[in-house]
Amino acid sequence: MPAHANNAPEIVVTAVESNTPVGLTMEQSAAAIRAGIAGFREWSSYMPIAREFDVGDEPIKVASHGLVASLDWDRLFDLVFDPLTKLVEDSGLGRKELASGGLYFALPANDRVIAKCNLRRHFLDQVNERLALPKTKEFLGVQTGSTGVYVLIERAMEKMRAGEMDFCLIAAVDSYLLEGRLPIYDEQWRLKTDRNPAGYIPGEAGVVLLLETEVFARQRNAPVLLRIDGVGSGKEPNPVTGAKTSTGHGLSQAITSLAEITGYDQPWQWVMSDLNGERYKAYEWGVALPRLNALIHDKHEFSYIAECIGDTGAAVAAIQVGCASEAFKRGYAPAEAALLFAGNDAGNRCALSVSRK
Repeated sequence: MPAHANNAPEIVVTAVESNTPVGLTMEQSAAAIRAGIAGFREWSSYMPIAREFDVGDEPIKVASHGLVASLDWDRLFDLVFDPLTKLVEDSGLGRKELASGGLYFALPANDRVIAKCNLRRHFLDQVNERLALPKTKEFLGVQTGSTGVYVLIERAMEKMRAGEMDFCLIAAVDSYLLEGRLPIYDEQWRLKTDRNPAGYIPGEAGVVLLLETEVFARQRNAPVLLRIDGVGSGKEPNPVTGAKTSTGHGLSQAITSLAEITGYDQPWQWVMSDLNGERYKAYEWGVALPRLNALIHDKHEFSYIAECIGDTGAAVAAIQVGCASEAFKRGYAPAEAALLFAGNDAGNRCALSVSRK
């Protein structure tokens, strides 16, 4: 089990809400993912780019429950609005308490579409306008794709352990279905189609986590779902956008540094990844695993949520945390601690350890 630094306040997760292709709550989503239920549907709004050897014109499959209609950046707000408002209402945090915490957002990484709309500024402005929440001690957004939640968890832990705030809301949202985004990744041969079976199914999700110091959570009788043990990071020199396959260095570095930070004393037996169907990610895990022989149990449980909800970009890490929390709460977790990891297109790799409290 991971060890913890002396006198450092423990950081726990006390609530998770979500809006995913397989559920409108984290409870529904985790149950569907555990059962292997996939939220895939044909997306008639976009046809894959024709290649010279093509036969037929099958629509692309996406992961979406189809309840959100807008295709502009408002779609992101629609995905995360209900989980965020429900979690705040159910948390028992009053306006005075909310003003003493943090509110962070993990947003889609920039591509041609996202960069044009100045997403971070517009999105955060809309949050202030529509939610009418009190001003928090720290209000920020990052656009590092699938590693964003890990980056924000690490920042929140530093702030809470320094005594600067007692809790932090971390919201994550992404959608590949925004108008104009699918052609970008189709051009790069990233999407799963009849022409490219080793691609990913584009998805979308909005997820919100509530992190607190354990002391603050106990004082207000909040349920503790799991403990955050630590975050590790690394940098891959051959990102997926380049011409070379991954070296596995960044992922190995992230998991090794995590082990050092948490002071682990036995191999992780449960691993939850961001593998999404792309050869690049599968190859990366394949070359990294032998280097992590002492850190990963040889009979570990390995899971990847993309097989049910596709690639959810900036939301994937929050969904991982939510699935782990449900597993711990309901008693079907295969181990007392879980190793979660993800990597973004720029080559950043992050790993997170969570454990049953």
